Amino acid sequence: MTLAGRIGPAEVAAHWPVGDILTVTPLGGGSINAAWRVQAAAGAFHLRVYRDPRRERAEVEHRAVRLARTCGVPTPDLLVTRGGGTLARLEDRWAALFEVAPGAPVARHALSPEHAAGLGVLLAGLHARLPEAVPFDVPPLAPPAGVAVTLERLRVIETAILALPHPDATDGWALDRTRQRLAHLRTSPLPEDLPTLPLRFVHGDFHDGNVFFQGGVPVSVIDWEQPRLAPCAWEVVRALHLSLRLDPALGGAFLRAYRGDRPLPPEELQLGAALYGTQQERNVWVYESVYLRGNPGPRAFIRPPPYVPFPQAWTASGLR
Repeated sequence: MTLAGRIGPAEVAAHWPVGDILTVTPLGGGSINAAWRVQAAAGAFHLRVYRDPRRERAEVEHRAVRLARTCGVPTPDLLVTRGGGTLARLEDRWAALFEVAPGAPVARHALSPEHAAGLGVLLAGLHARLPEAVPFDVPPLAPPAGVAVTLERLRVIETAILALPHPDATDGWALDRTRQRLAHLRTSPLPEDLPTLPLRFVHGDFHDGNVFFQGGVPVSVIDWEQPRLAPCAWEVVRALHLSLRLDPALGGAFLRAYRGDRPLPPEELQLGAALYGTQQERNVWVYESVYLRGNPGPRAFIRPPPYVPFPQAWTASGLR
């Protein structure tokens, strides 16, 4: 089976005791893994098929889910397979069956200050409830690559885009932004020395697409595949950037709500922004995934030019 292949009721029923399988419907939108909605006699479920072949990567997510639920974090549980575990082998891929989260994500363009405040409260709750250390291996936040390494990786990406036989508008955006980043890194990169902040266990991929709302209130957080040891301020800045695009009104509502439940001094937030900004400057995951590894999912993250270095956008936002 490939990620684009079809999964039928028999494959699901062979591994999970959920009664008769009525439908197995593929879901779009996954940037890394493939997903299906399973309607069975026992209810509706979410089937995740992992792109990464390493079993231990999925096992870390499952341990994180169980830990989060123990801590009172609202997140869907995993179903146990007929073999007694939480992972099943669907031909050449690992797979897991989850409960369906209540509610639904809110489209990014439709997020209001109330939604942003809800995200802030939820993230503060995660930081308050989750333990600082966990009894399983979680990678620390990876240091940014050096400037020279990033320049070479961007040149390889530029060559791959230029070699496309039929580039479209998104490919053109990617090429323009890649060249603009190359110019920036050749002339005015951020310094290599990074601010030091304490590391702790965090969700690692907290953003609006992984939060489900009901009546404007967040009721569940999903996707624990990228937990890591990182500063809380880094995760706050990441959410402000990815989910709220550093919008002053939305970001201000988020920060006020977060700080209403958990302290976050402006100095700590600024250090988190400095760390995140350096990582963003050296982050080429989206383009390498699309143009070097053949994964089309992250194409959704390619934005129109111009490339604006994160520190400039952060300063312009006025968020503190």
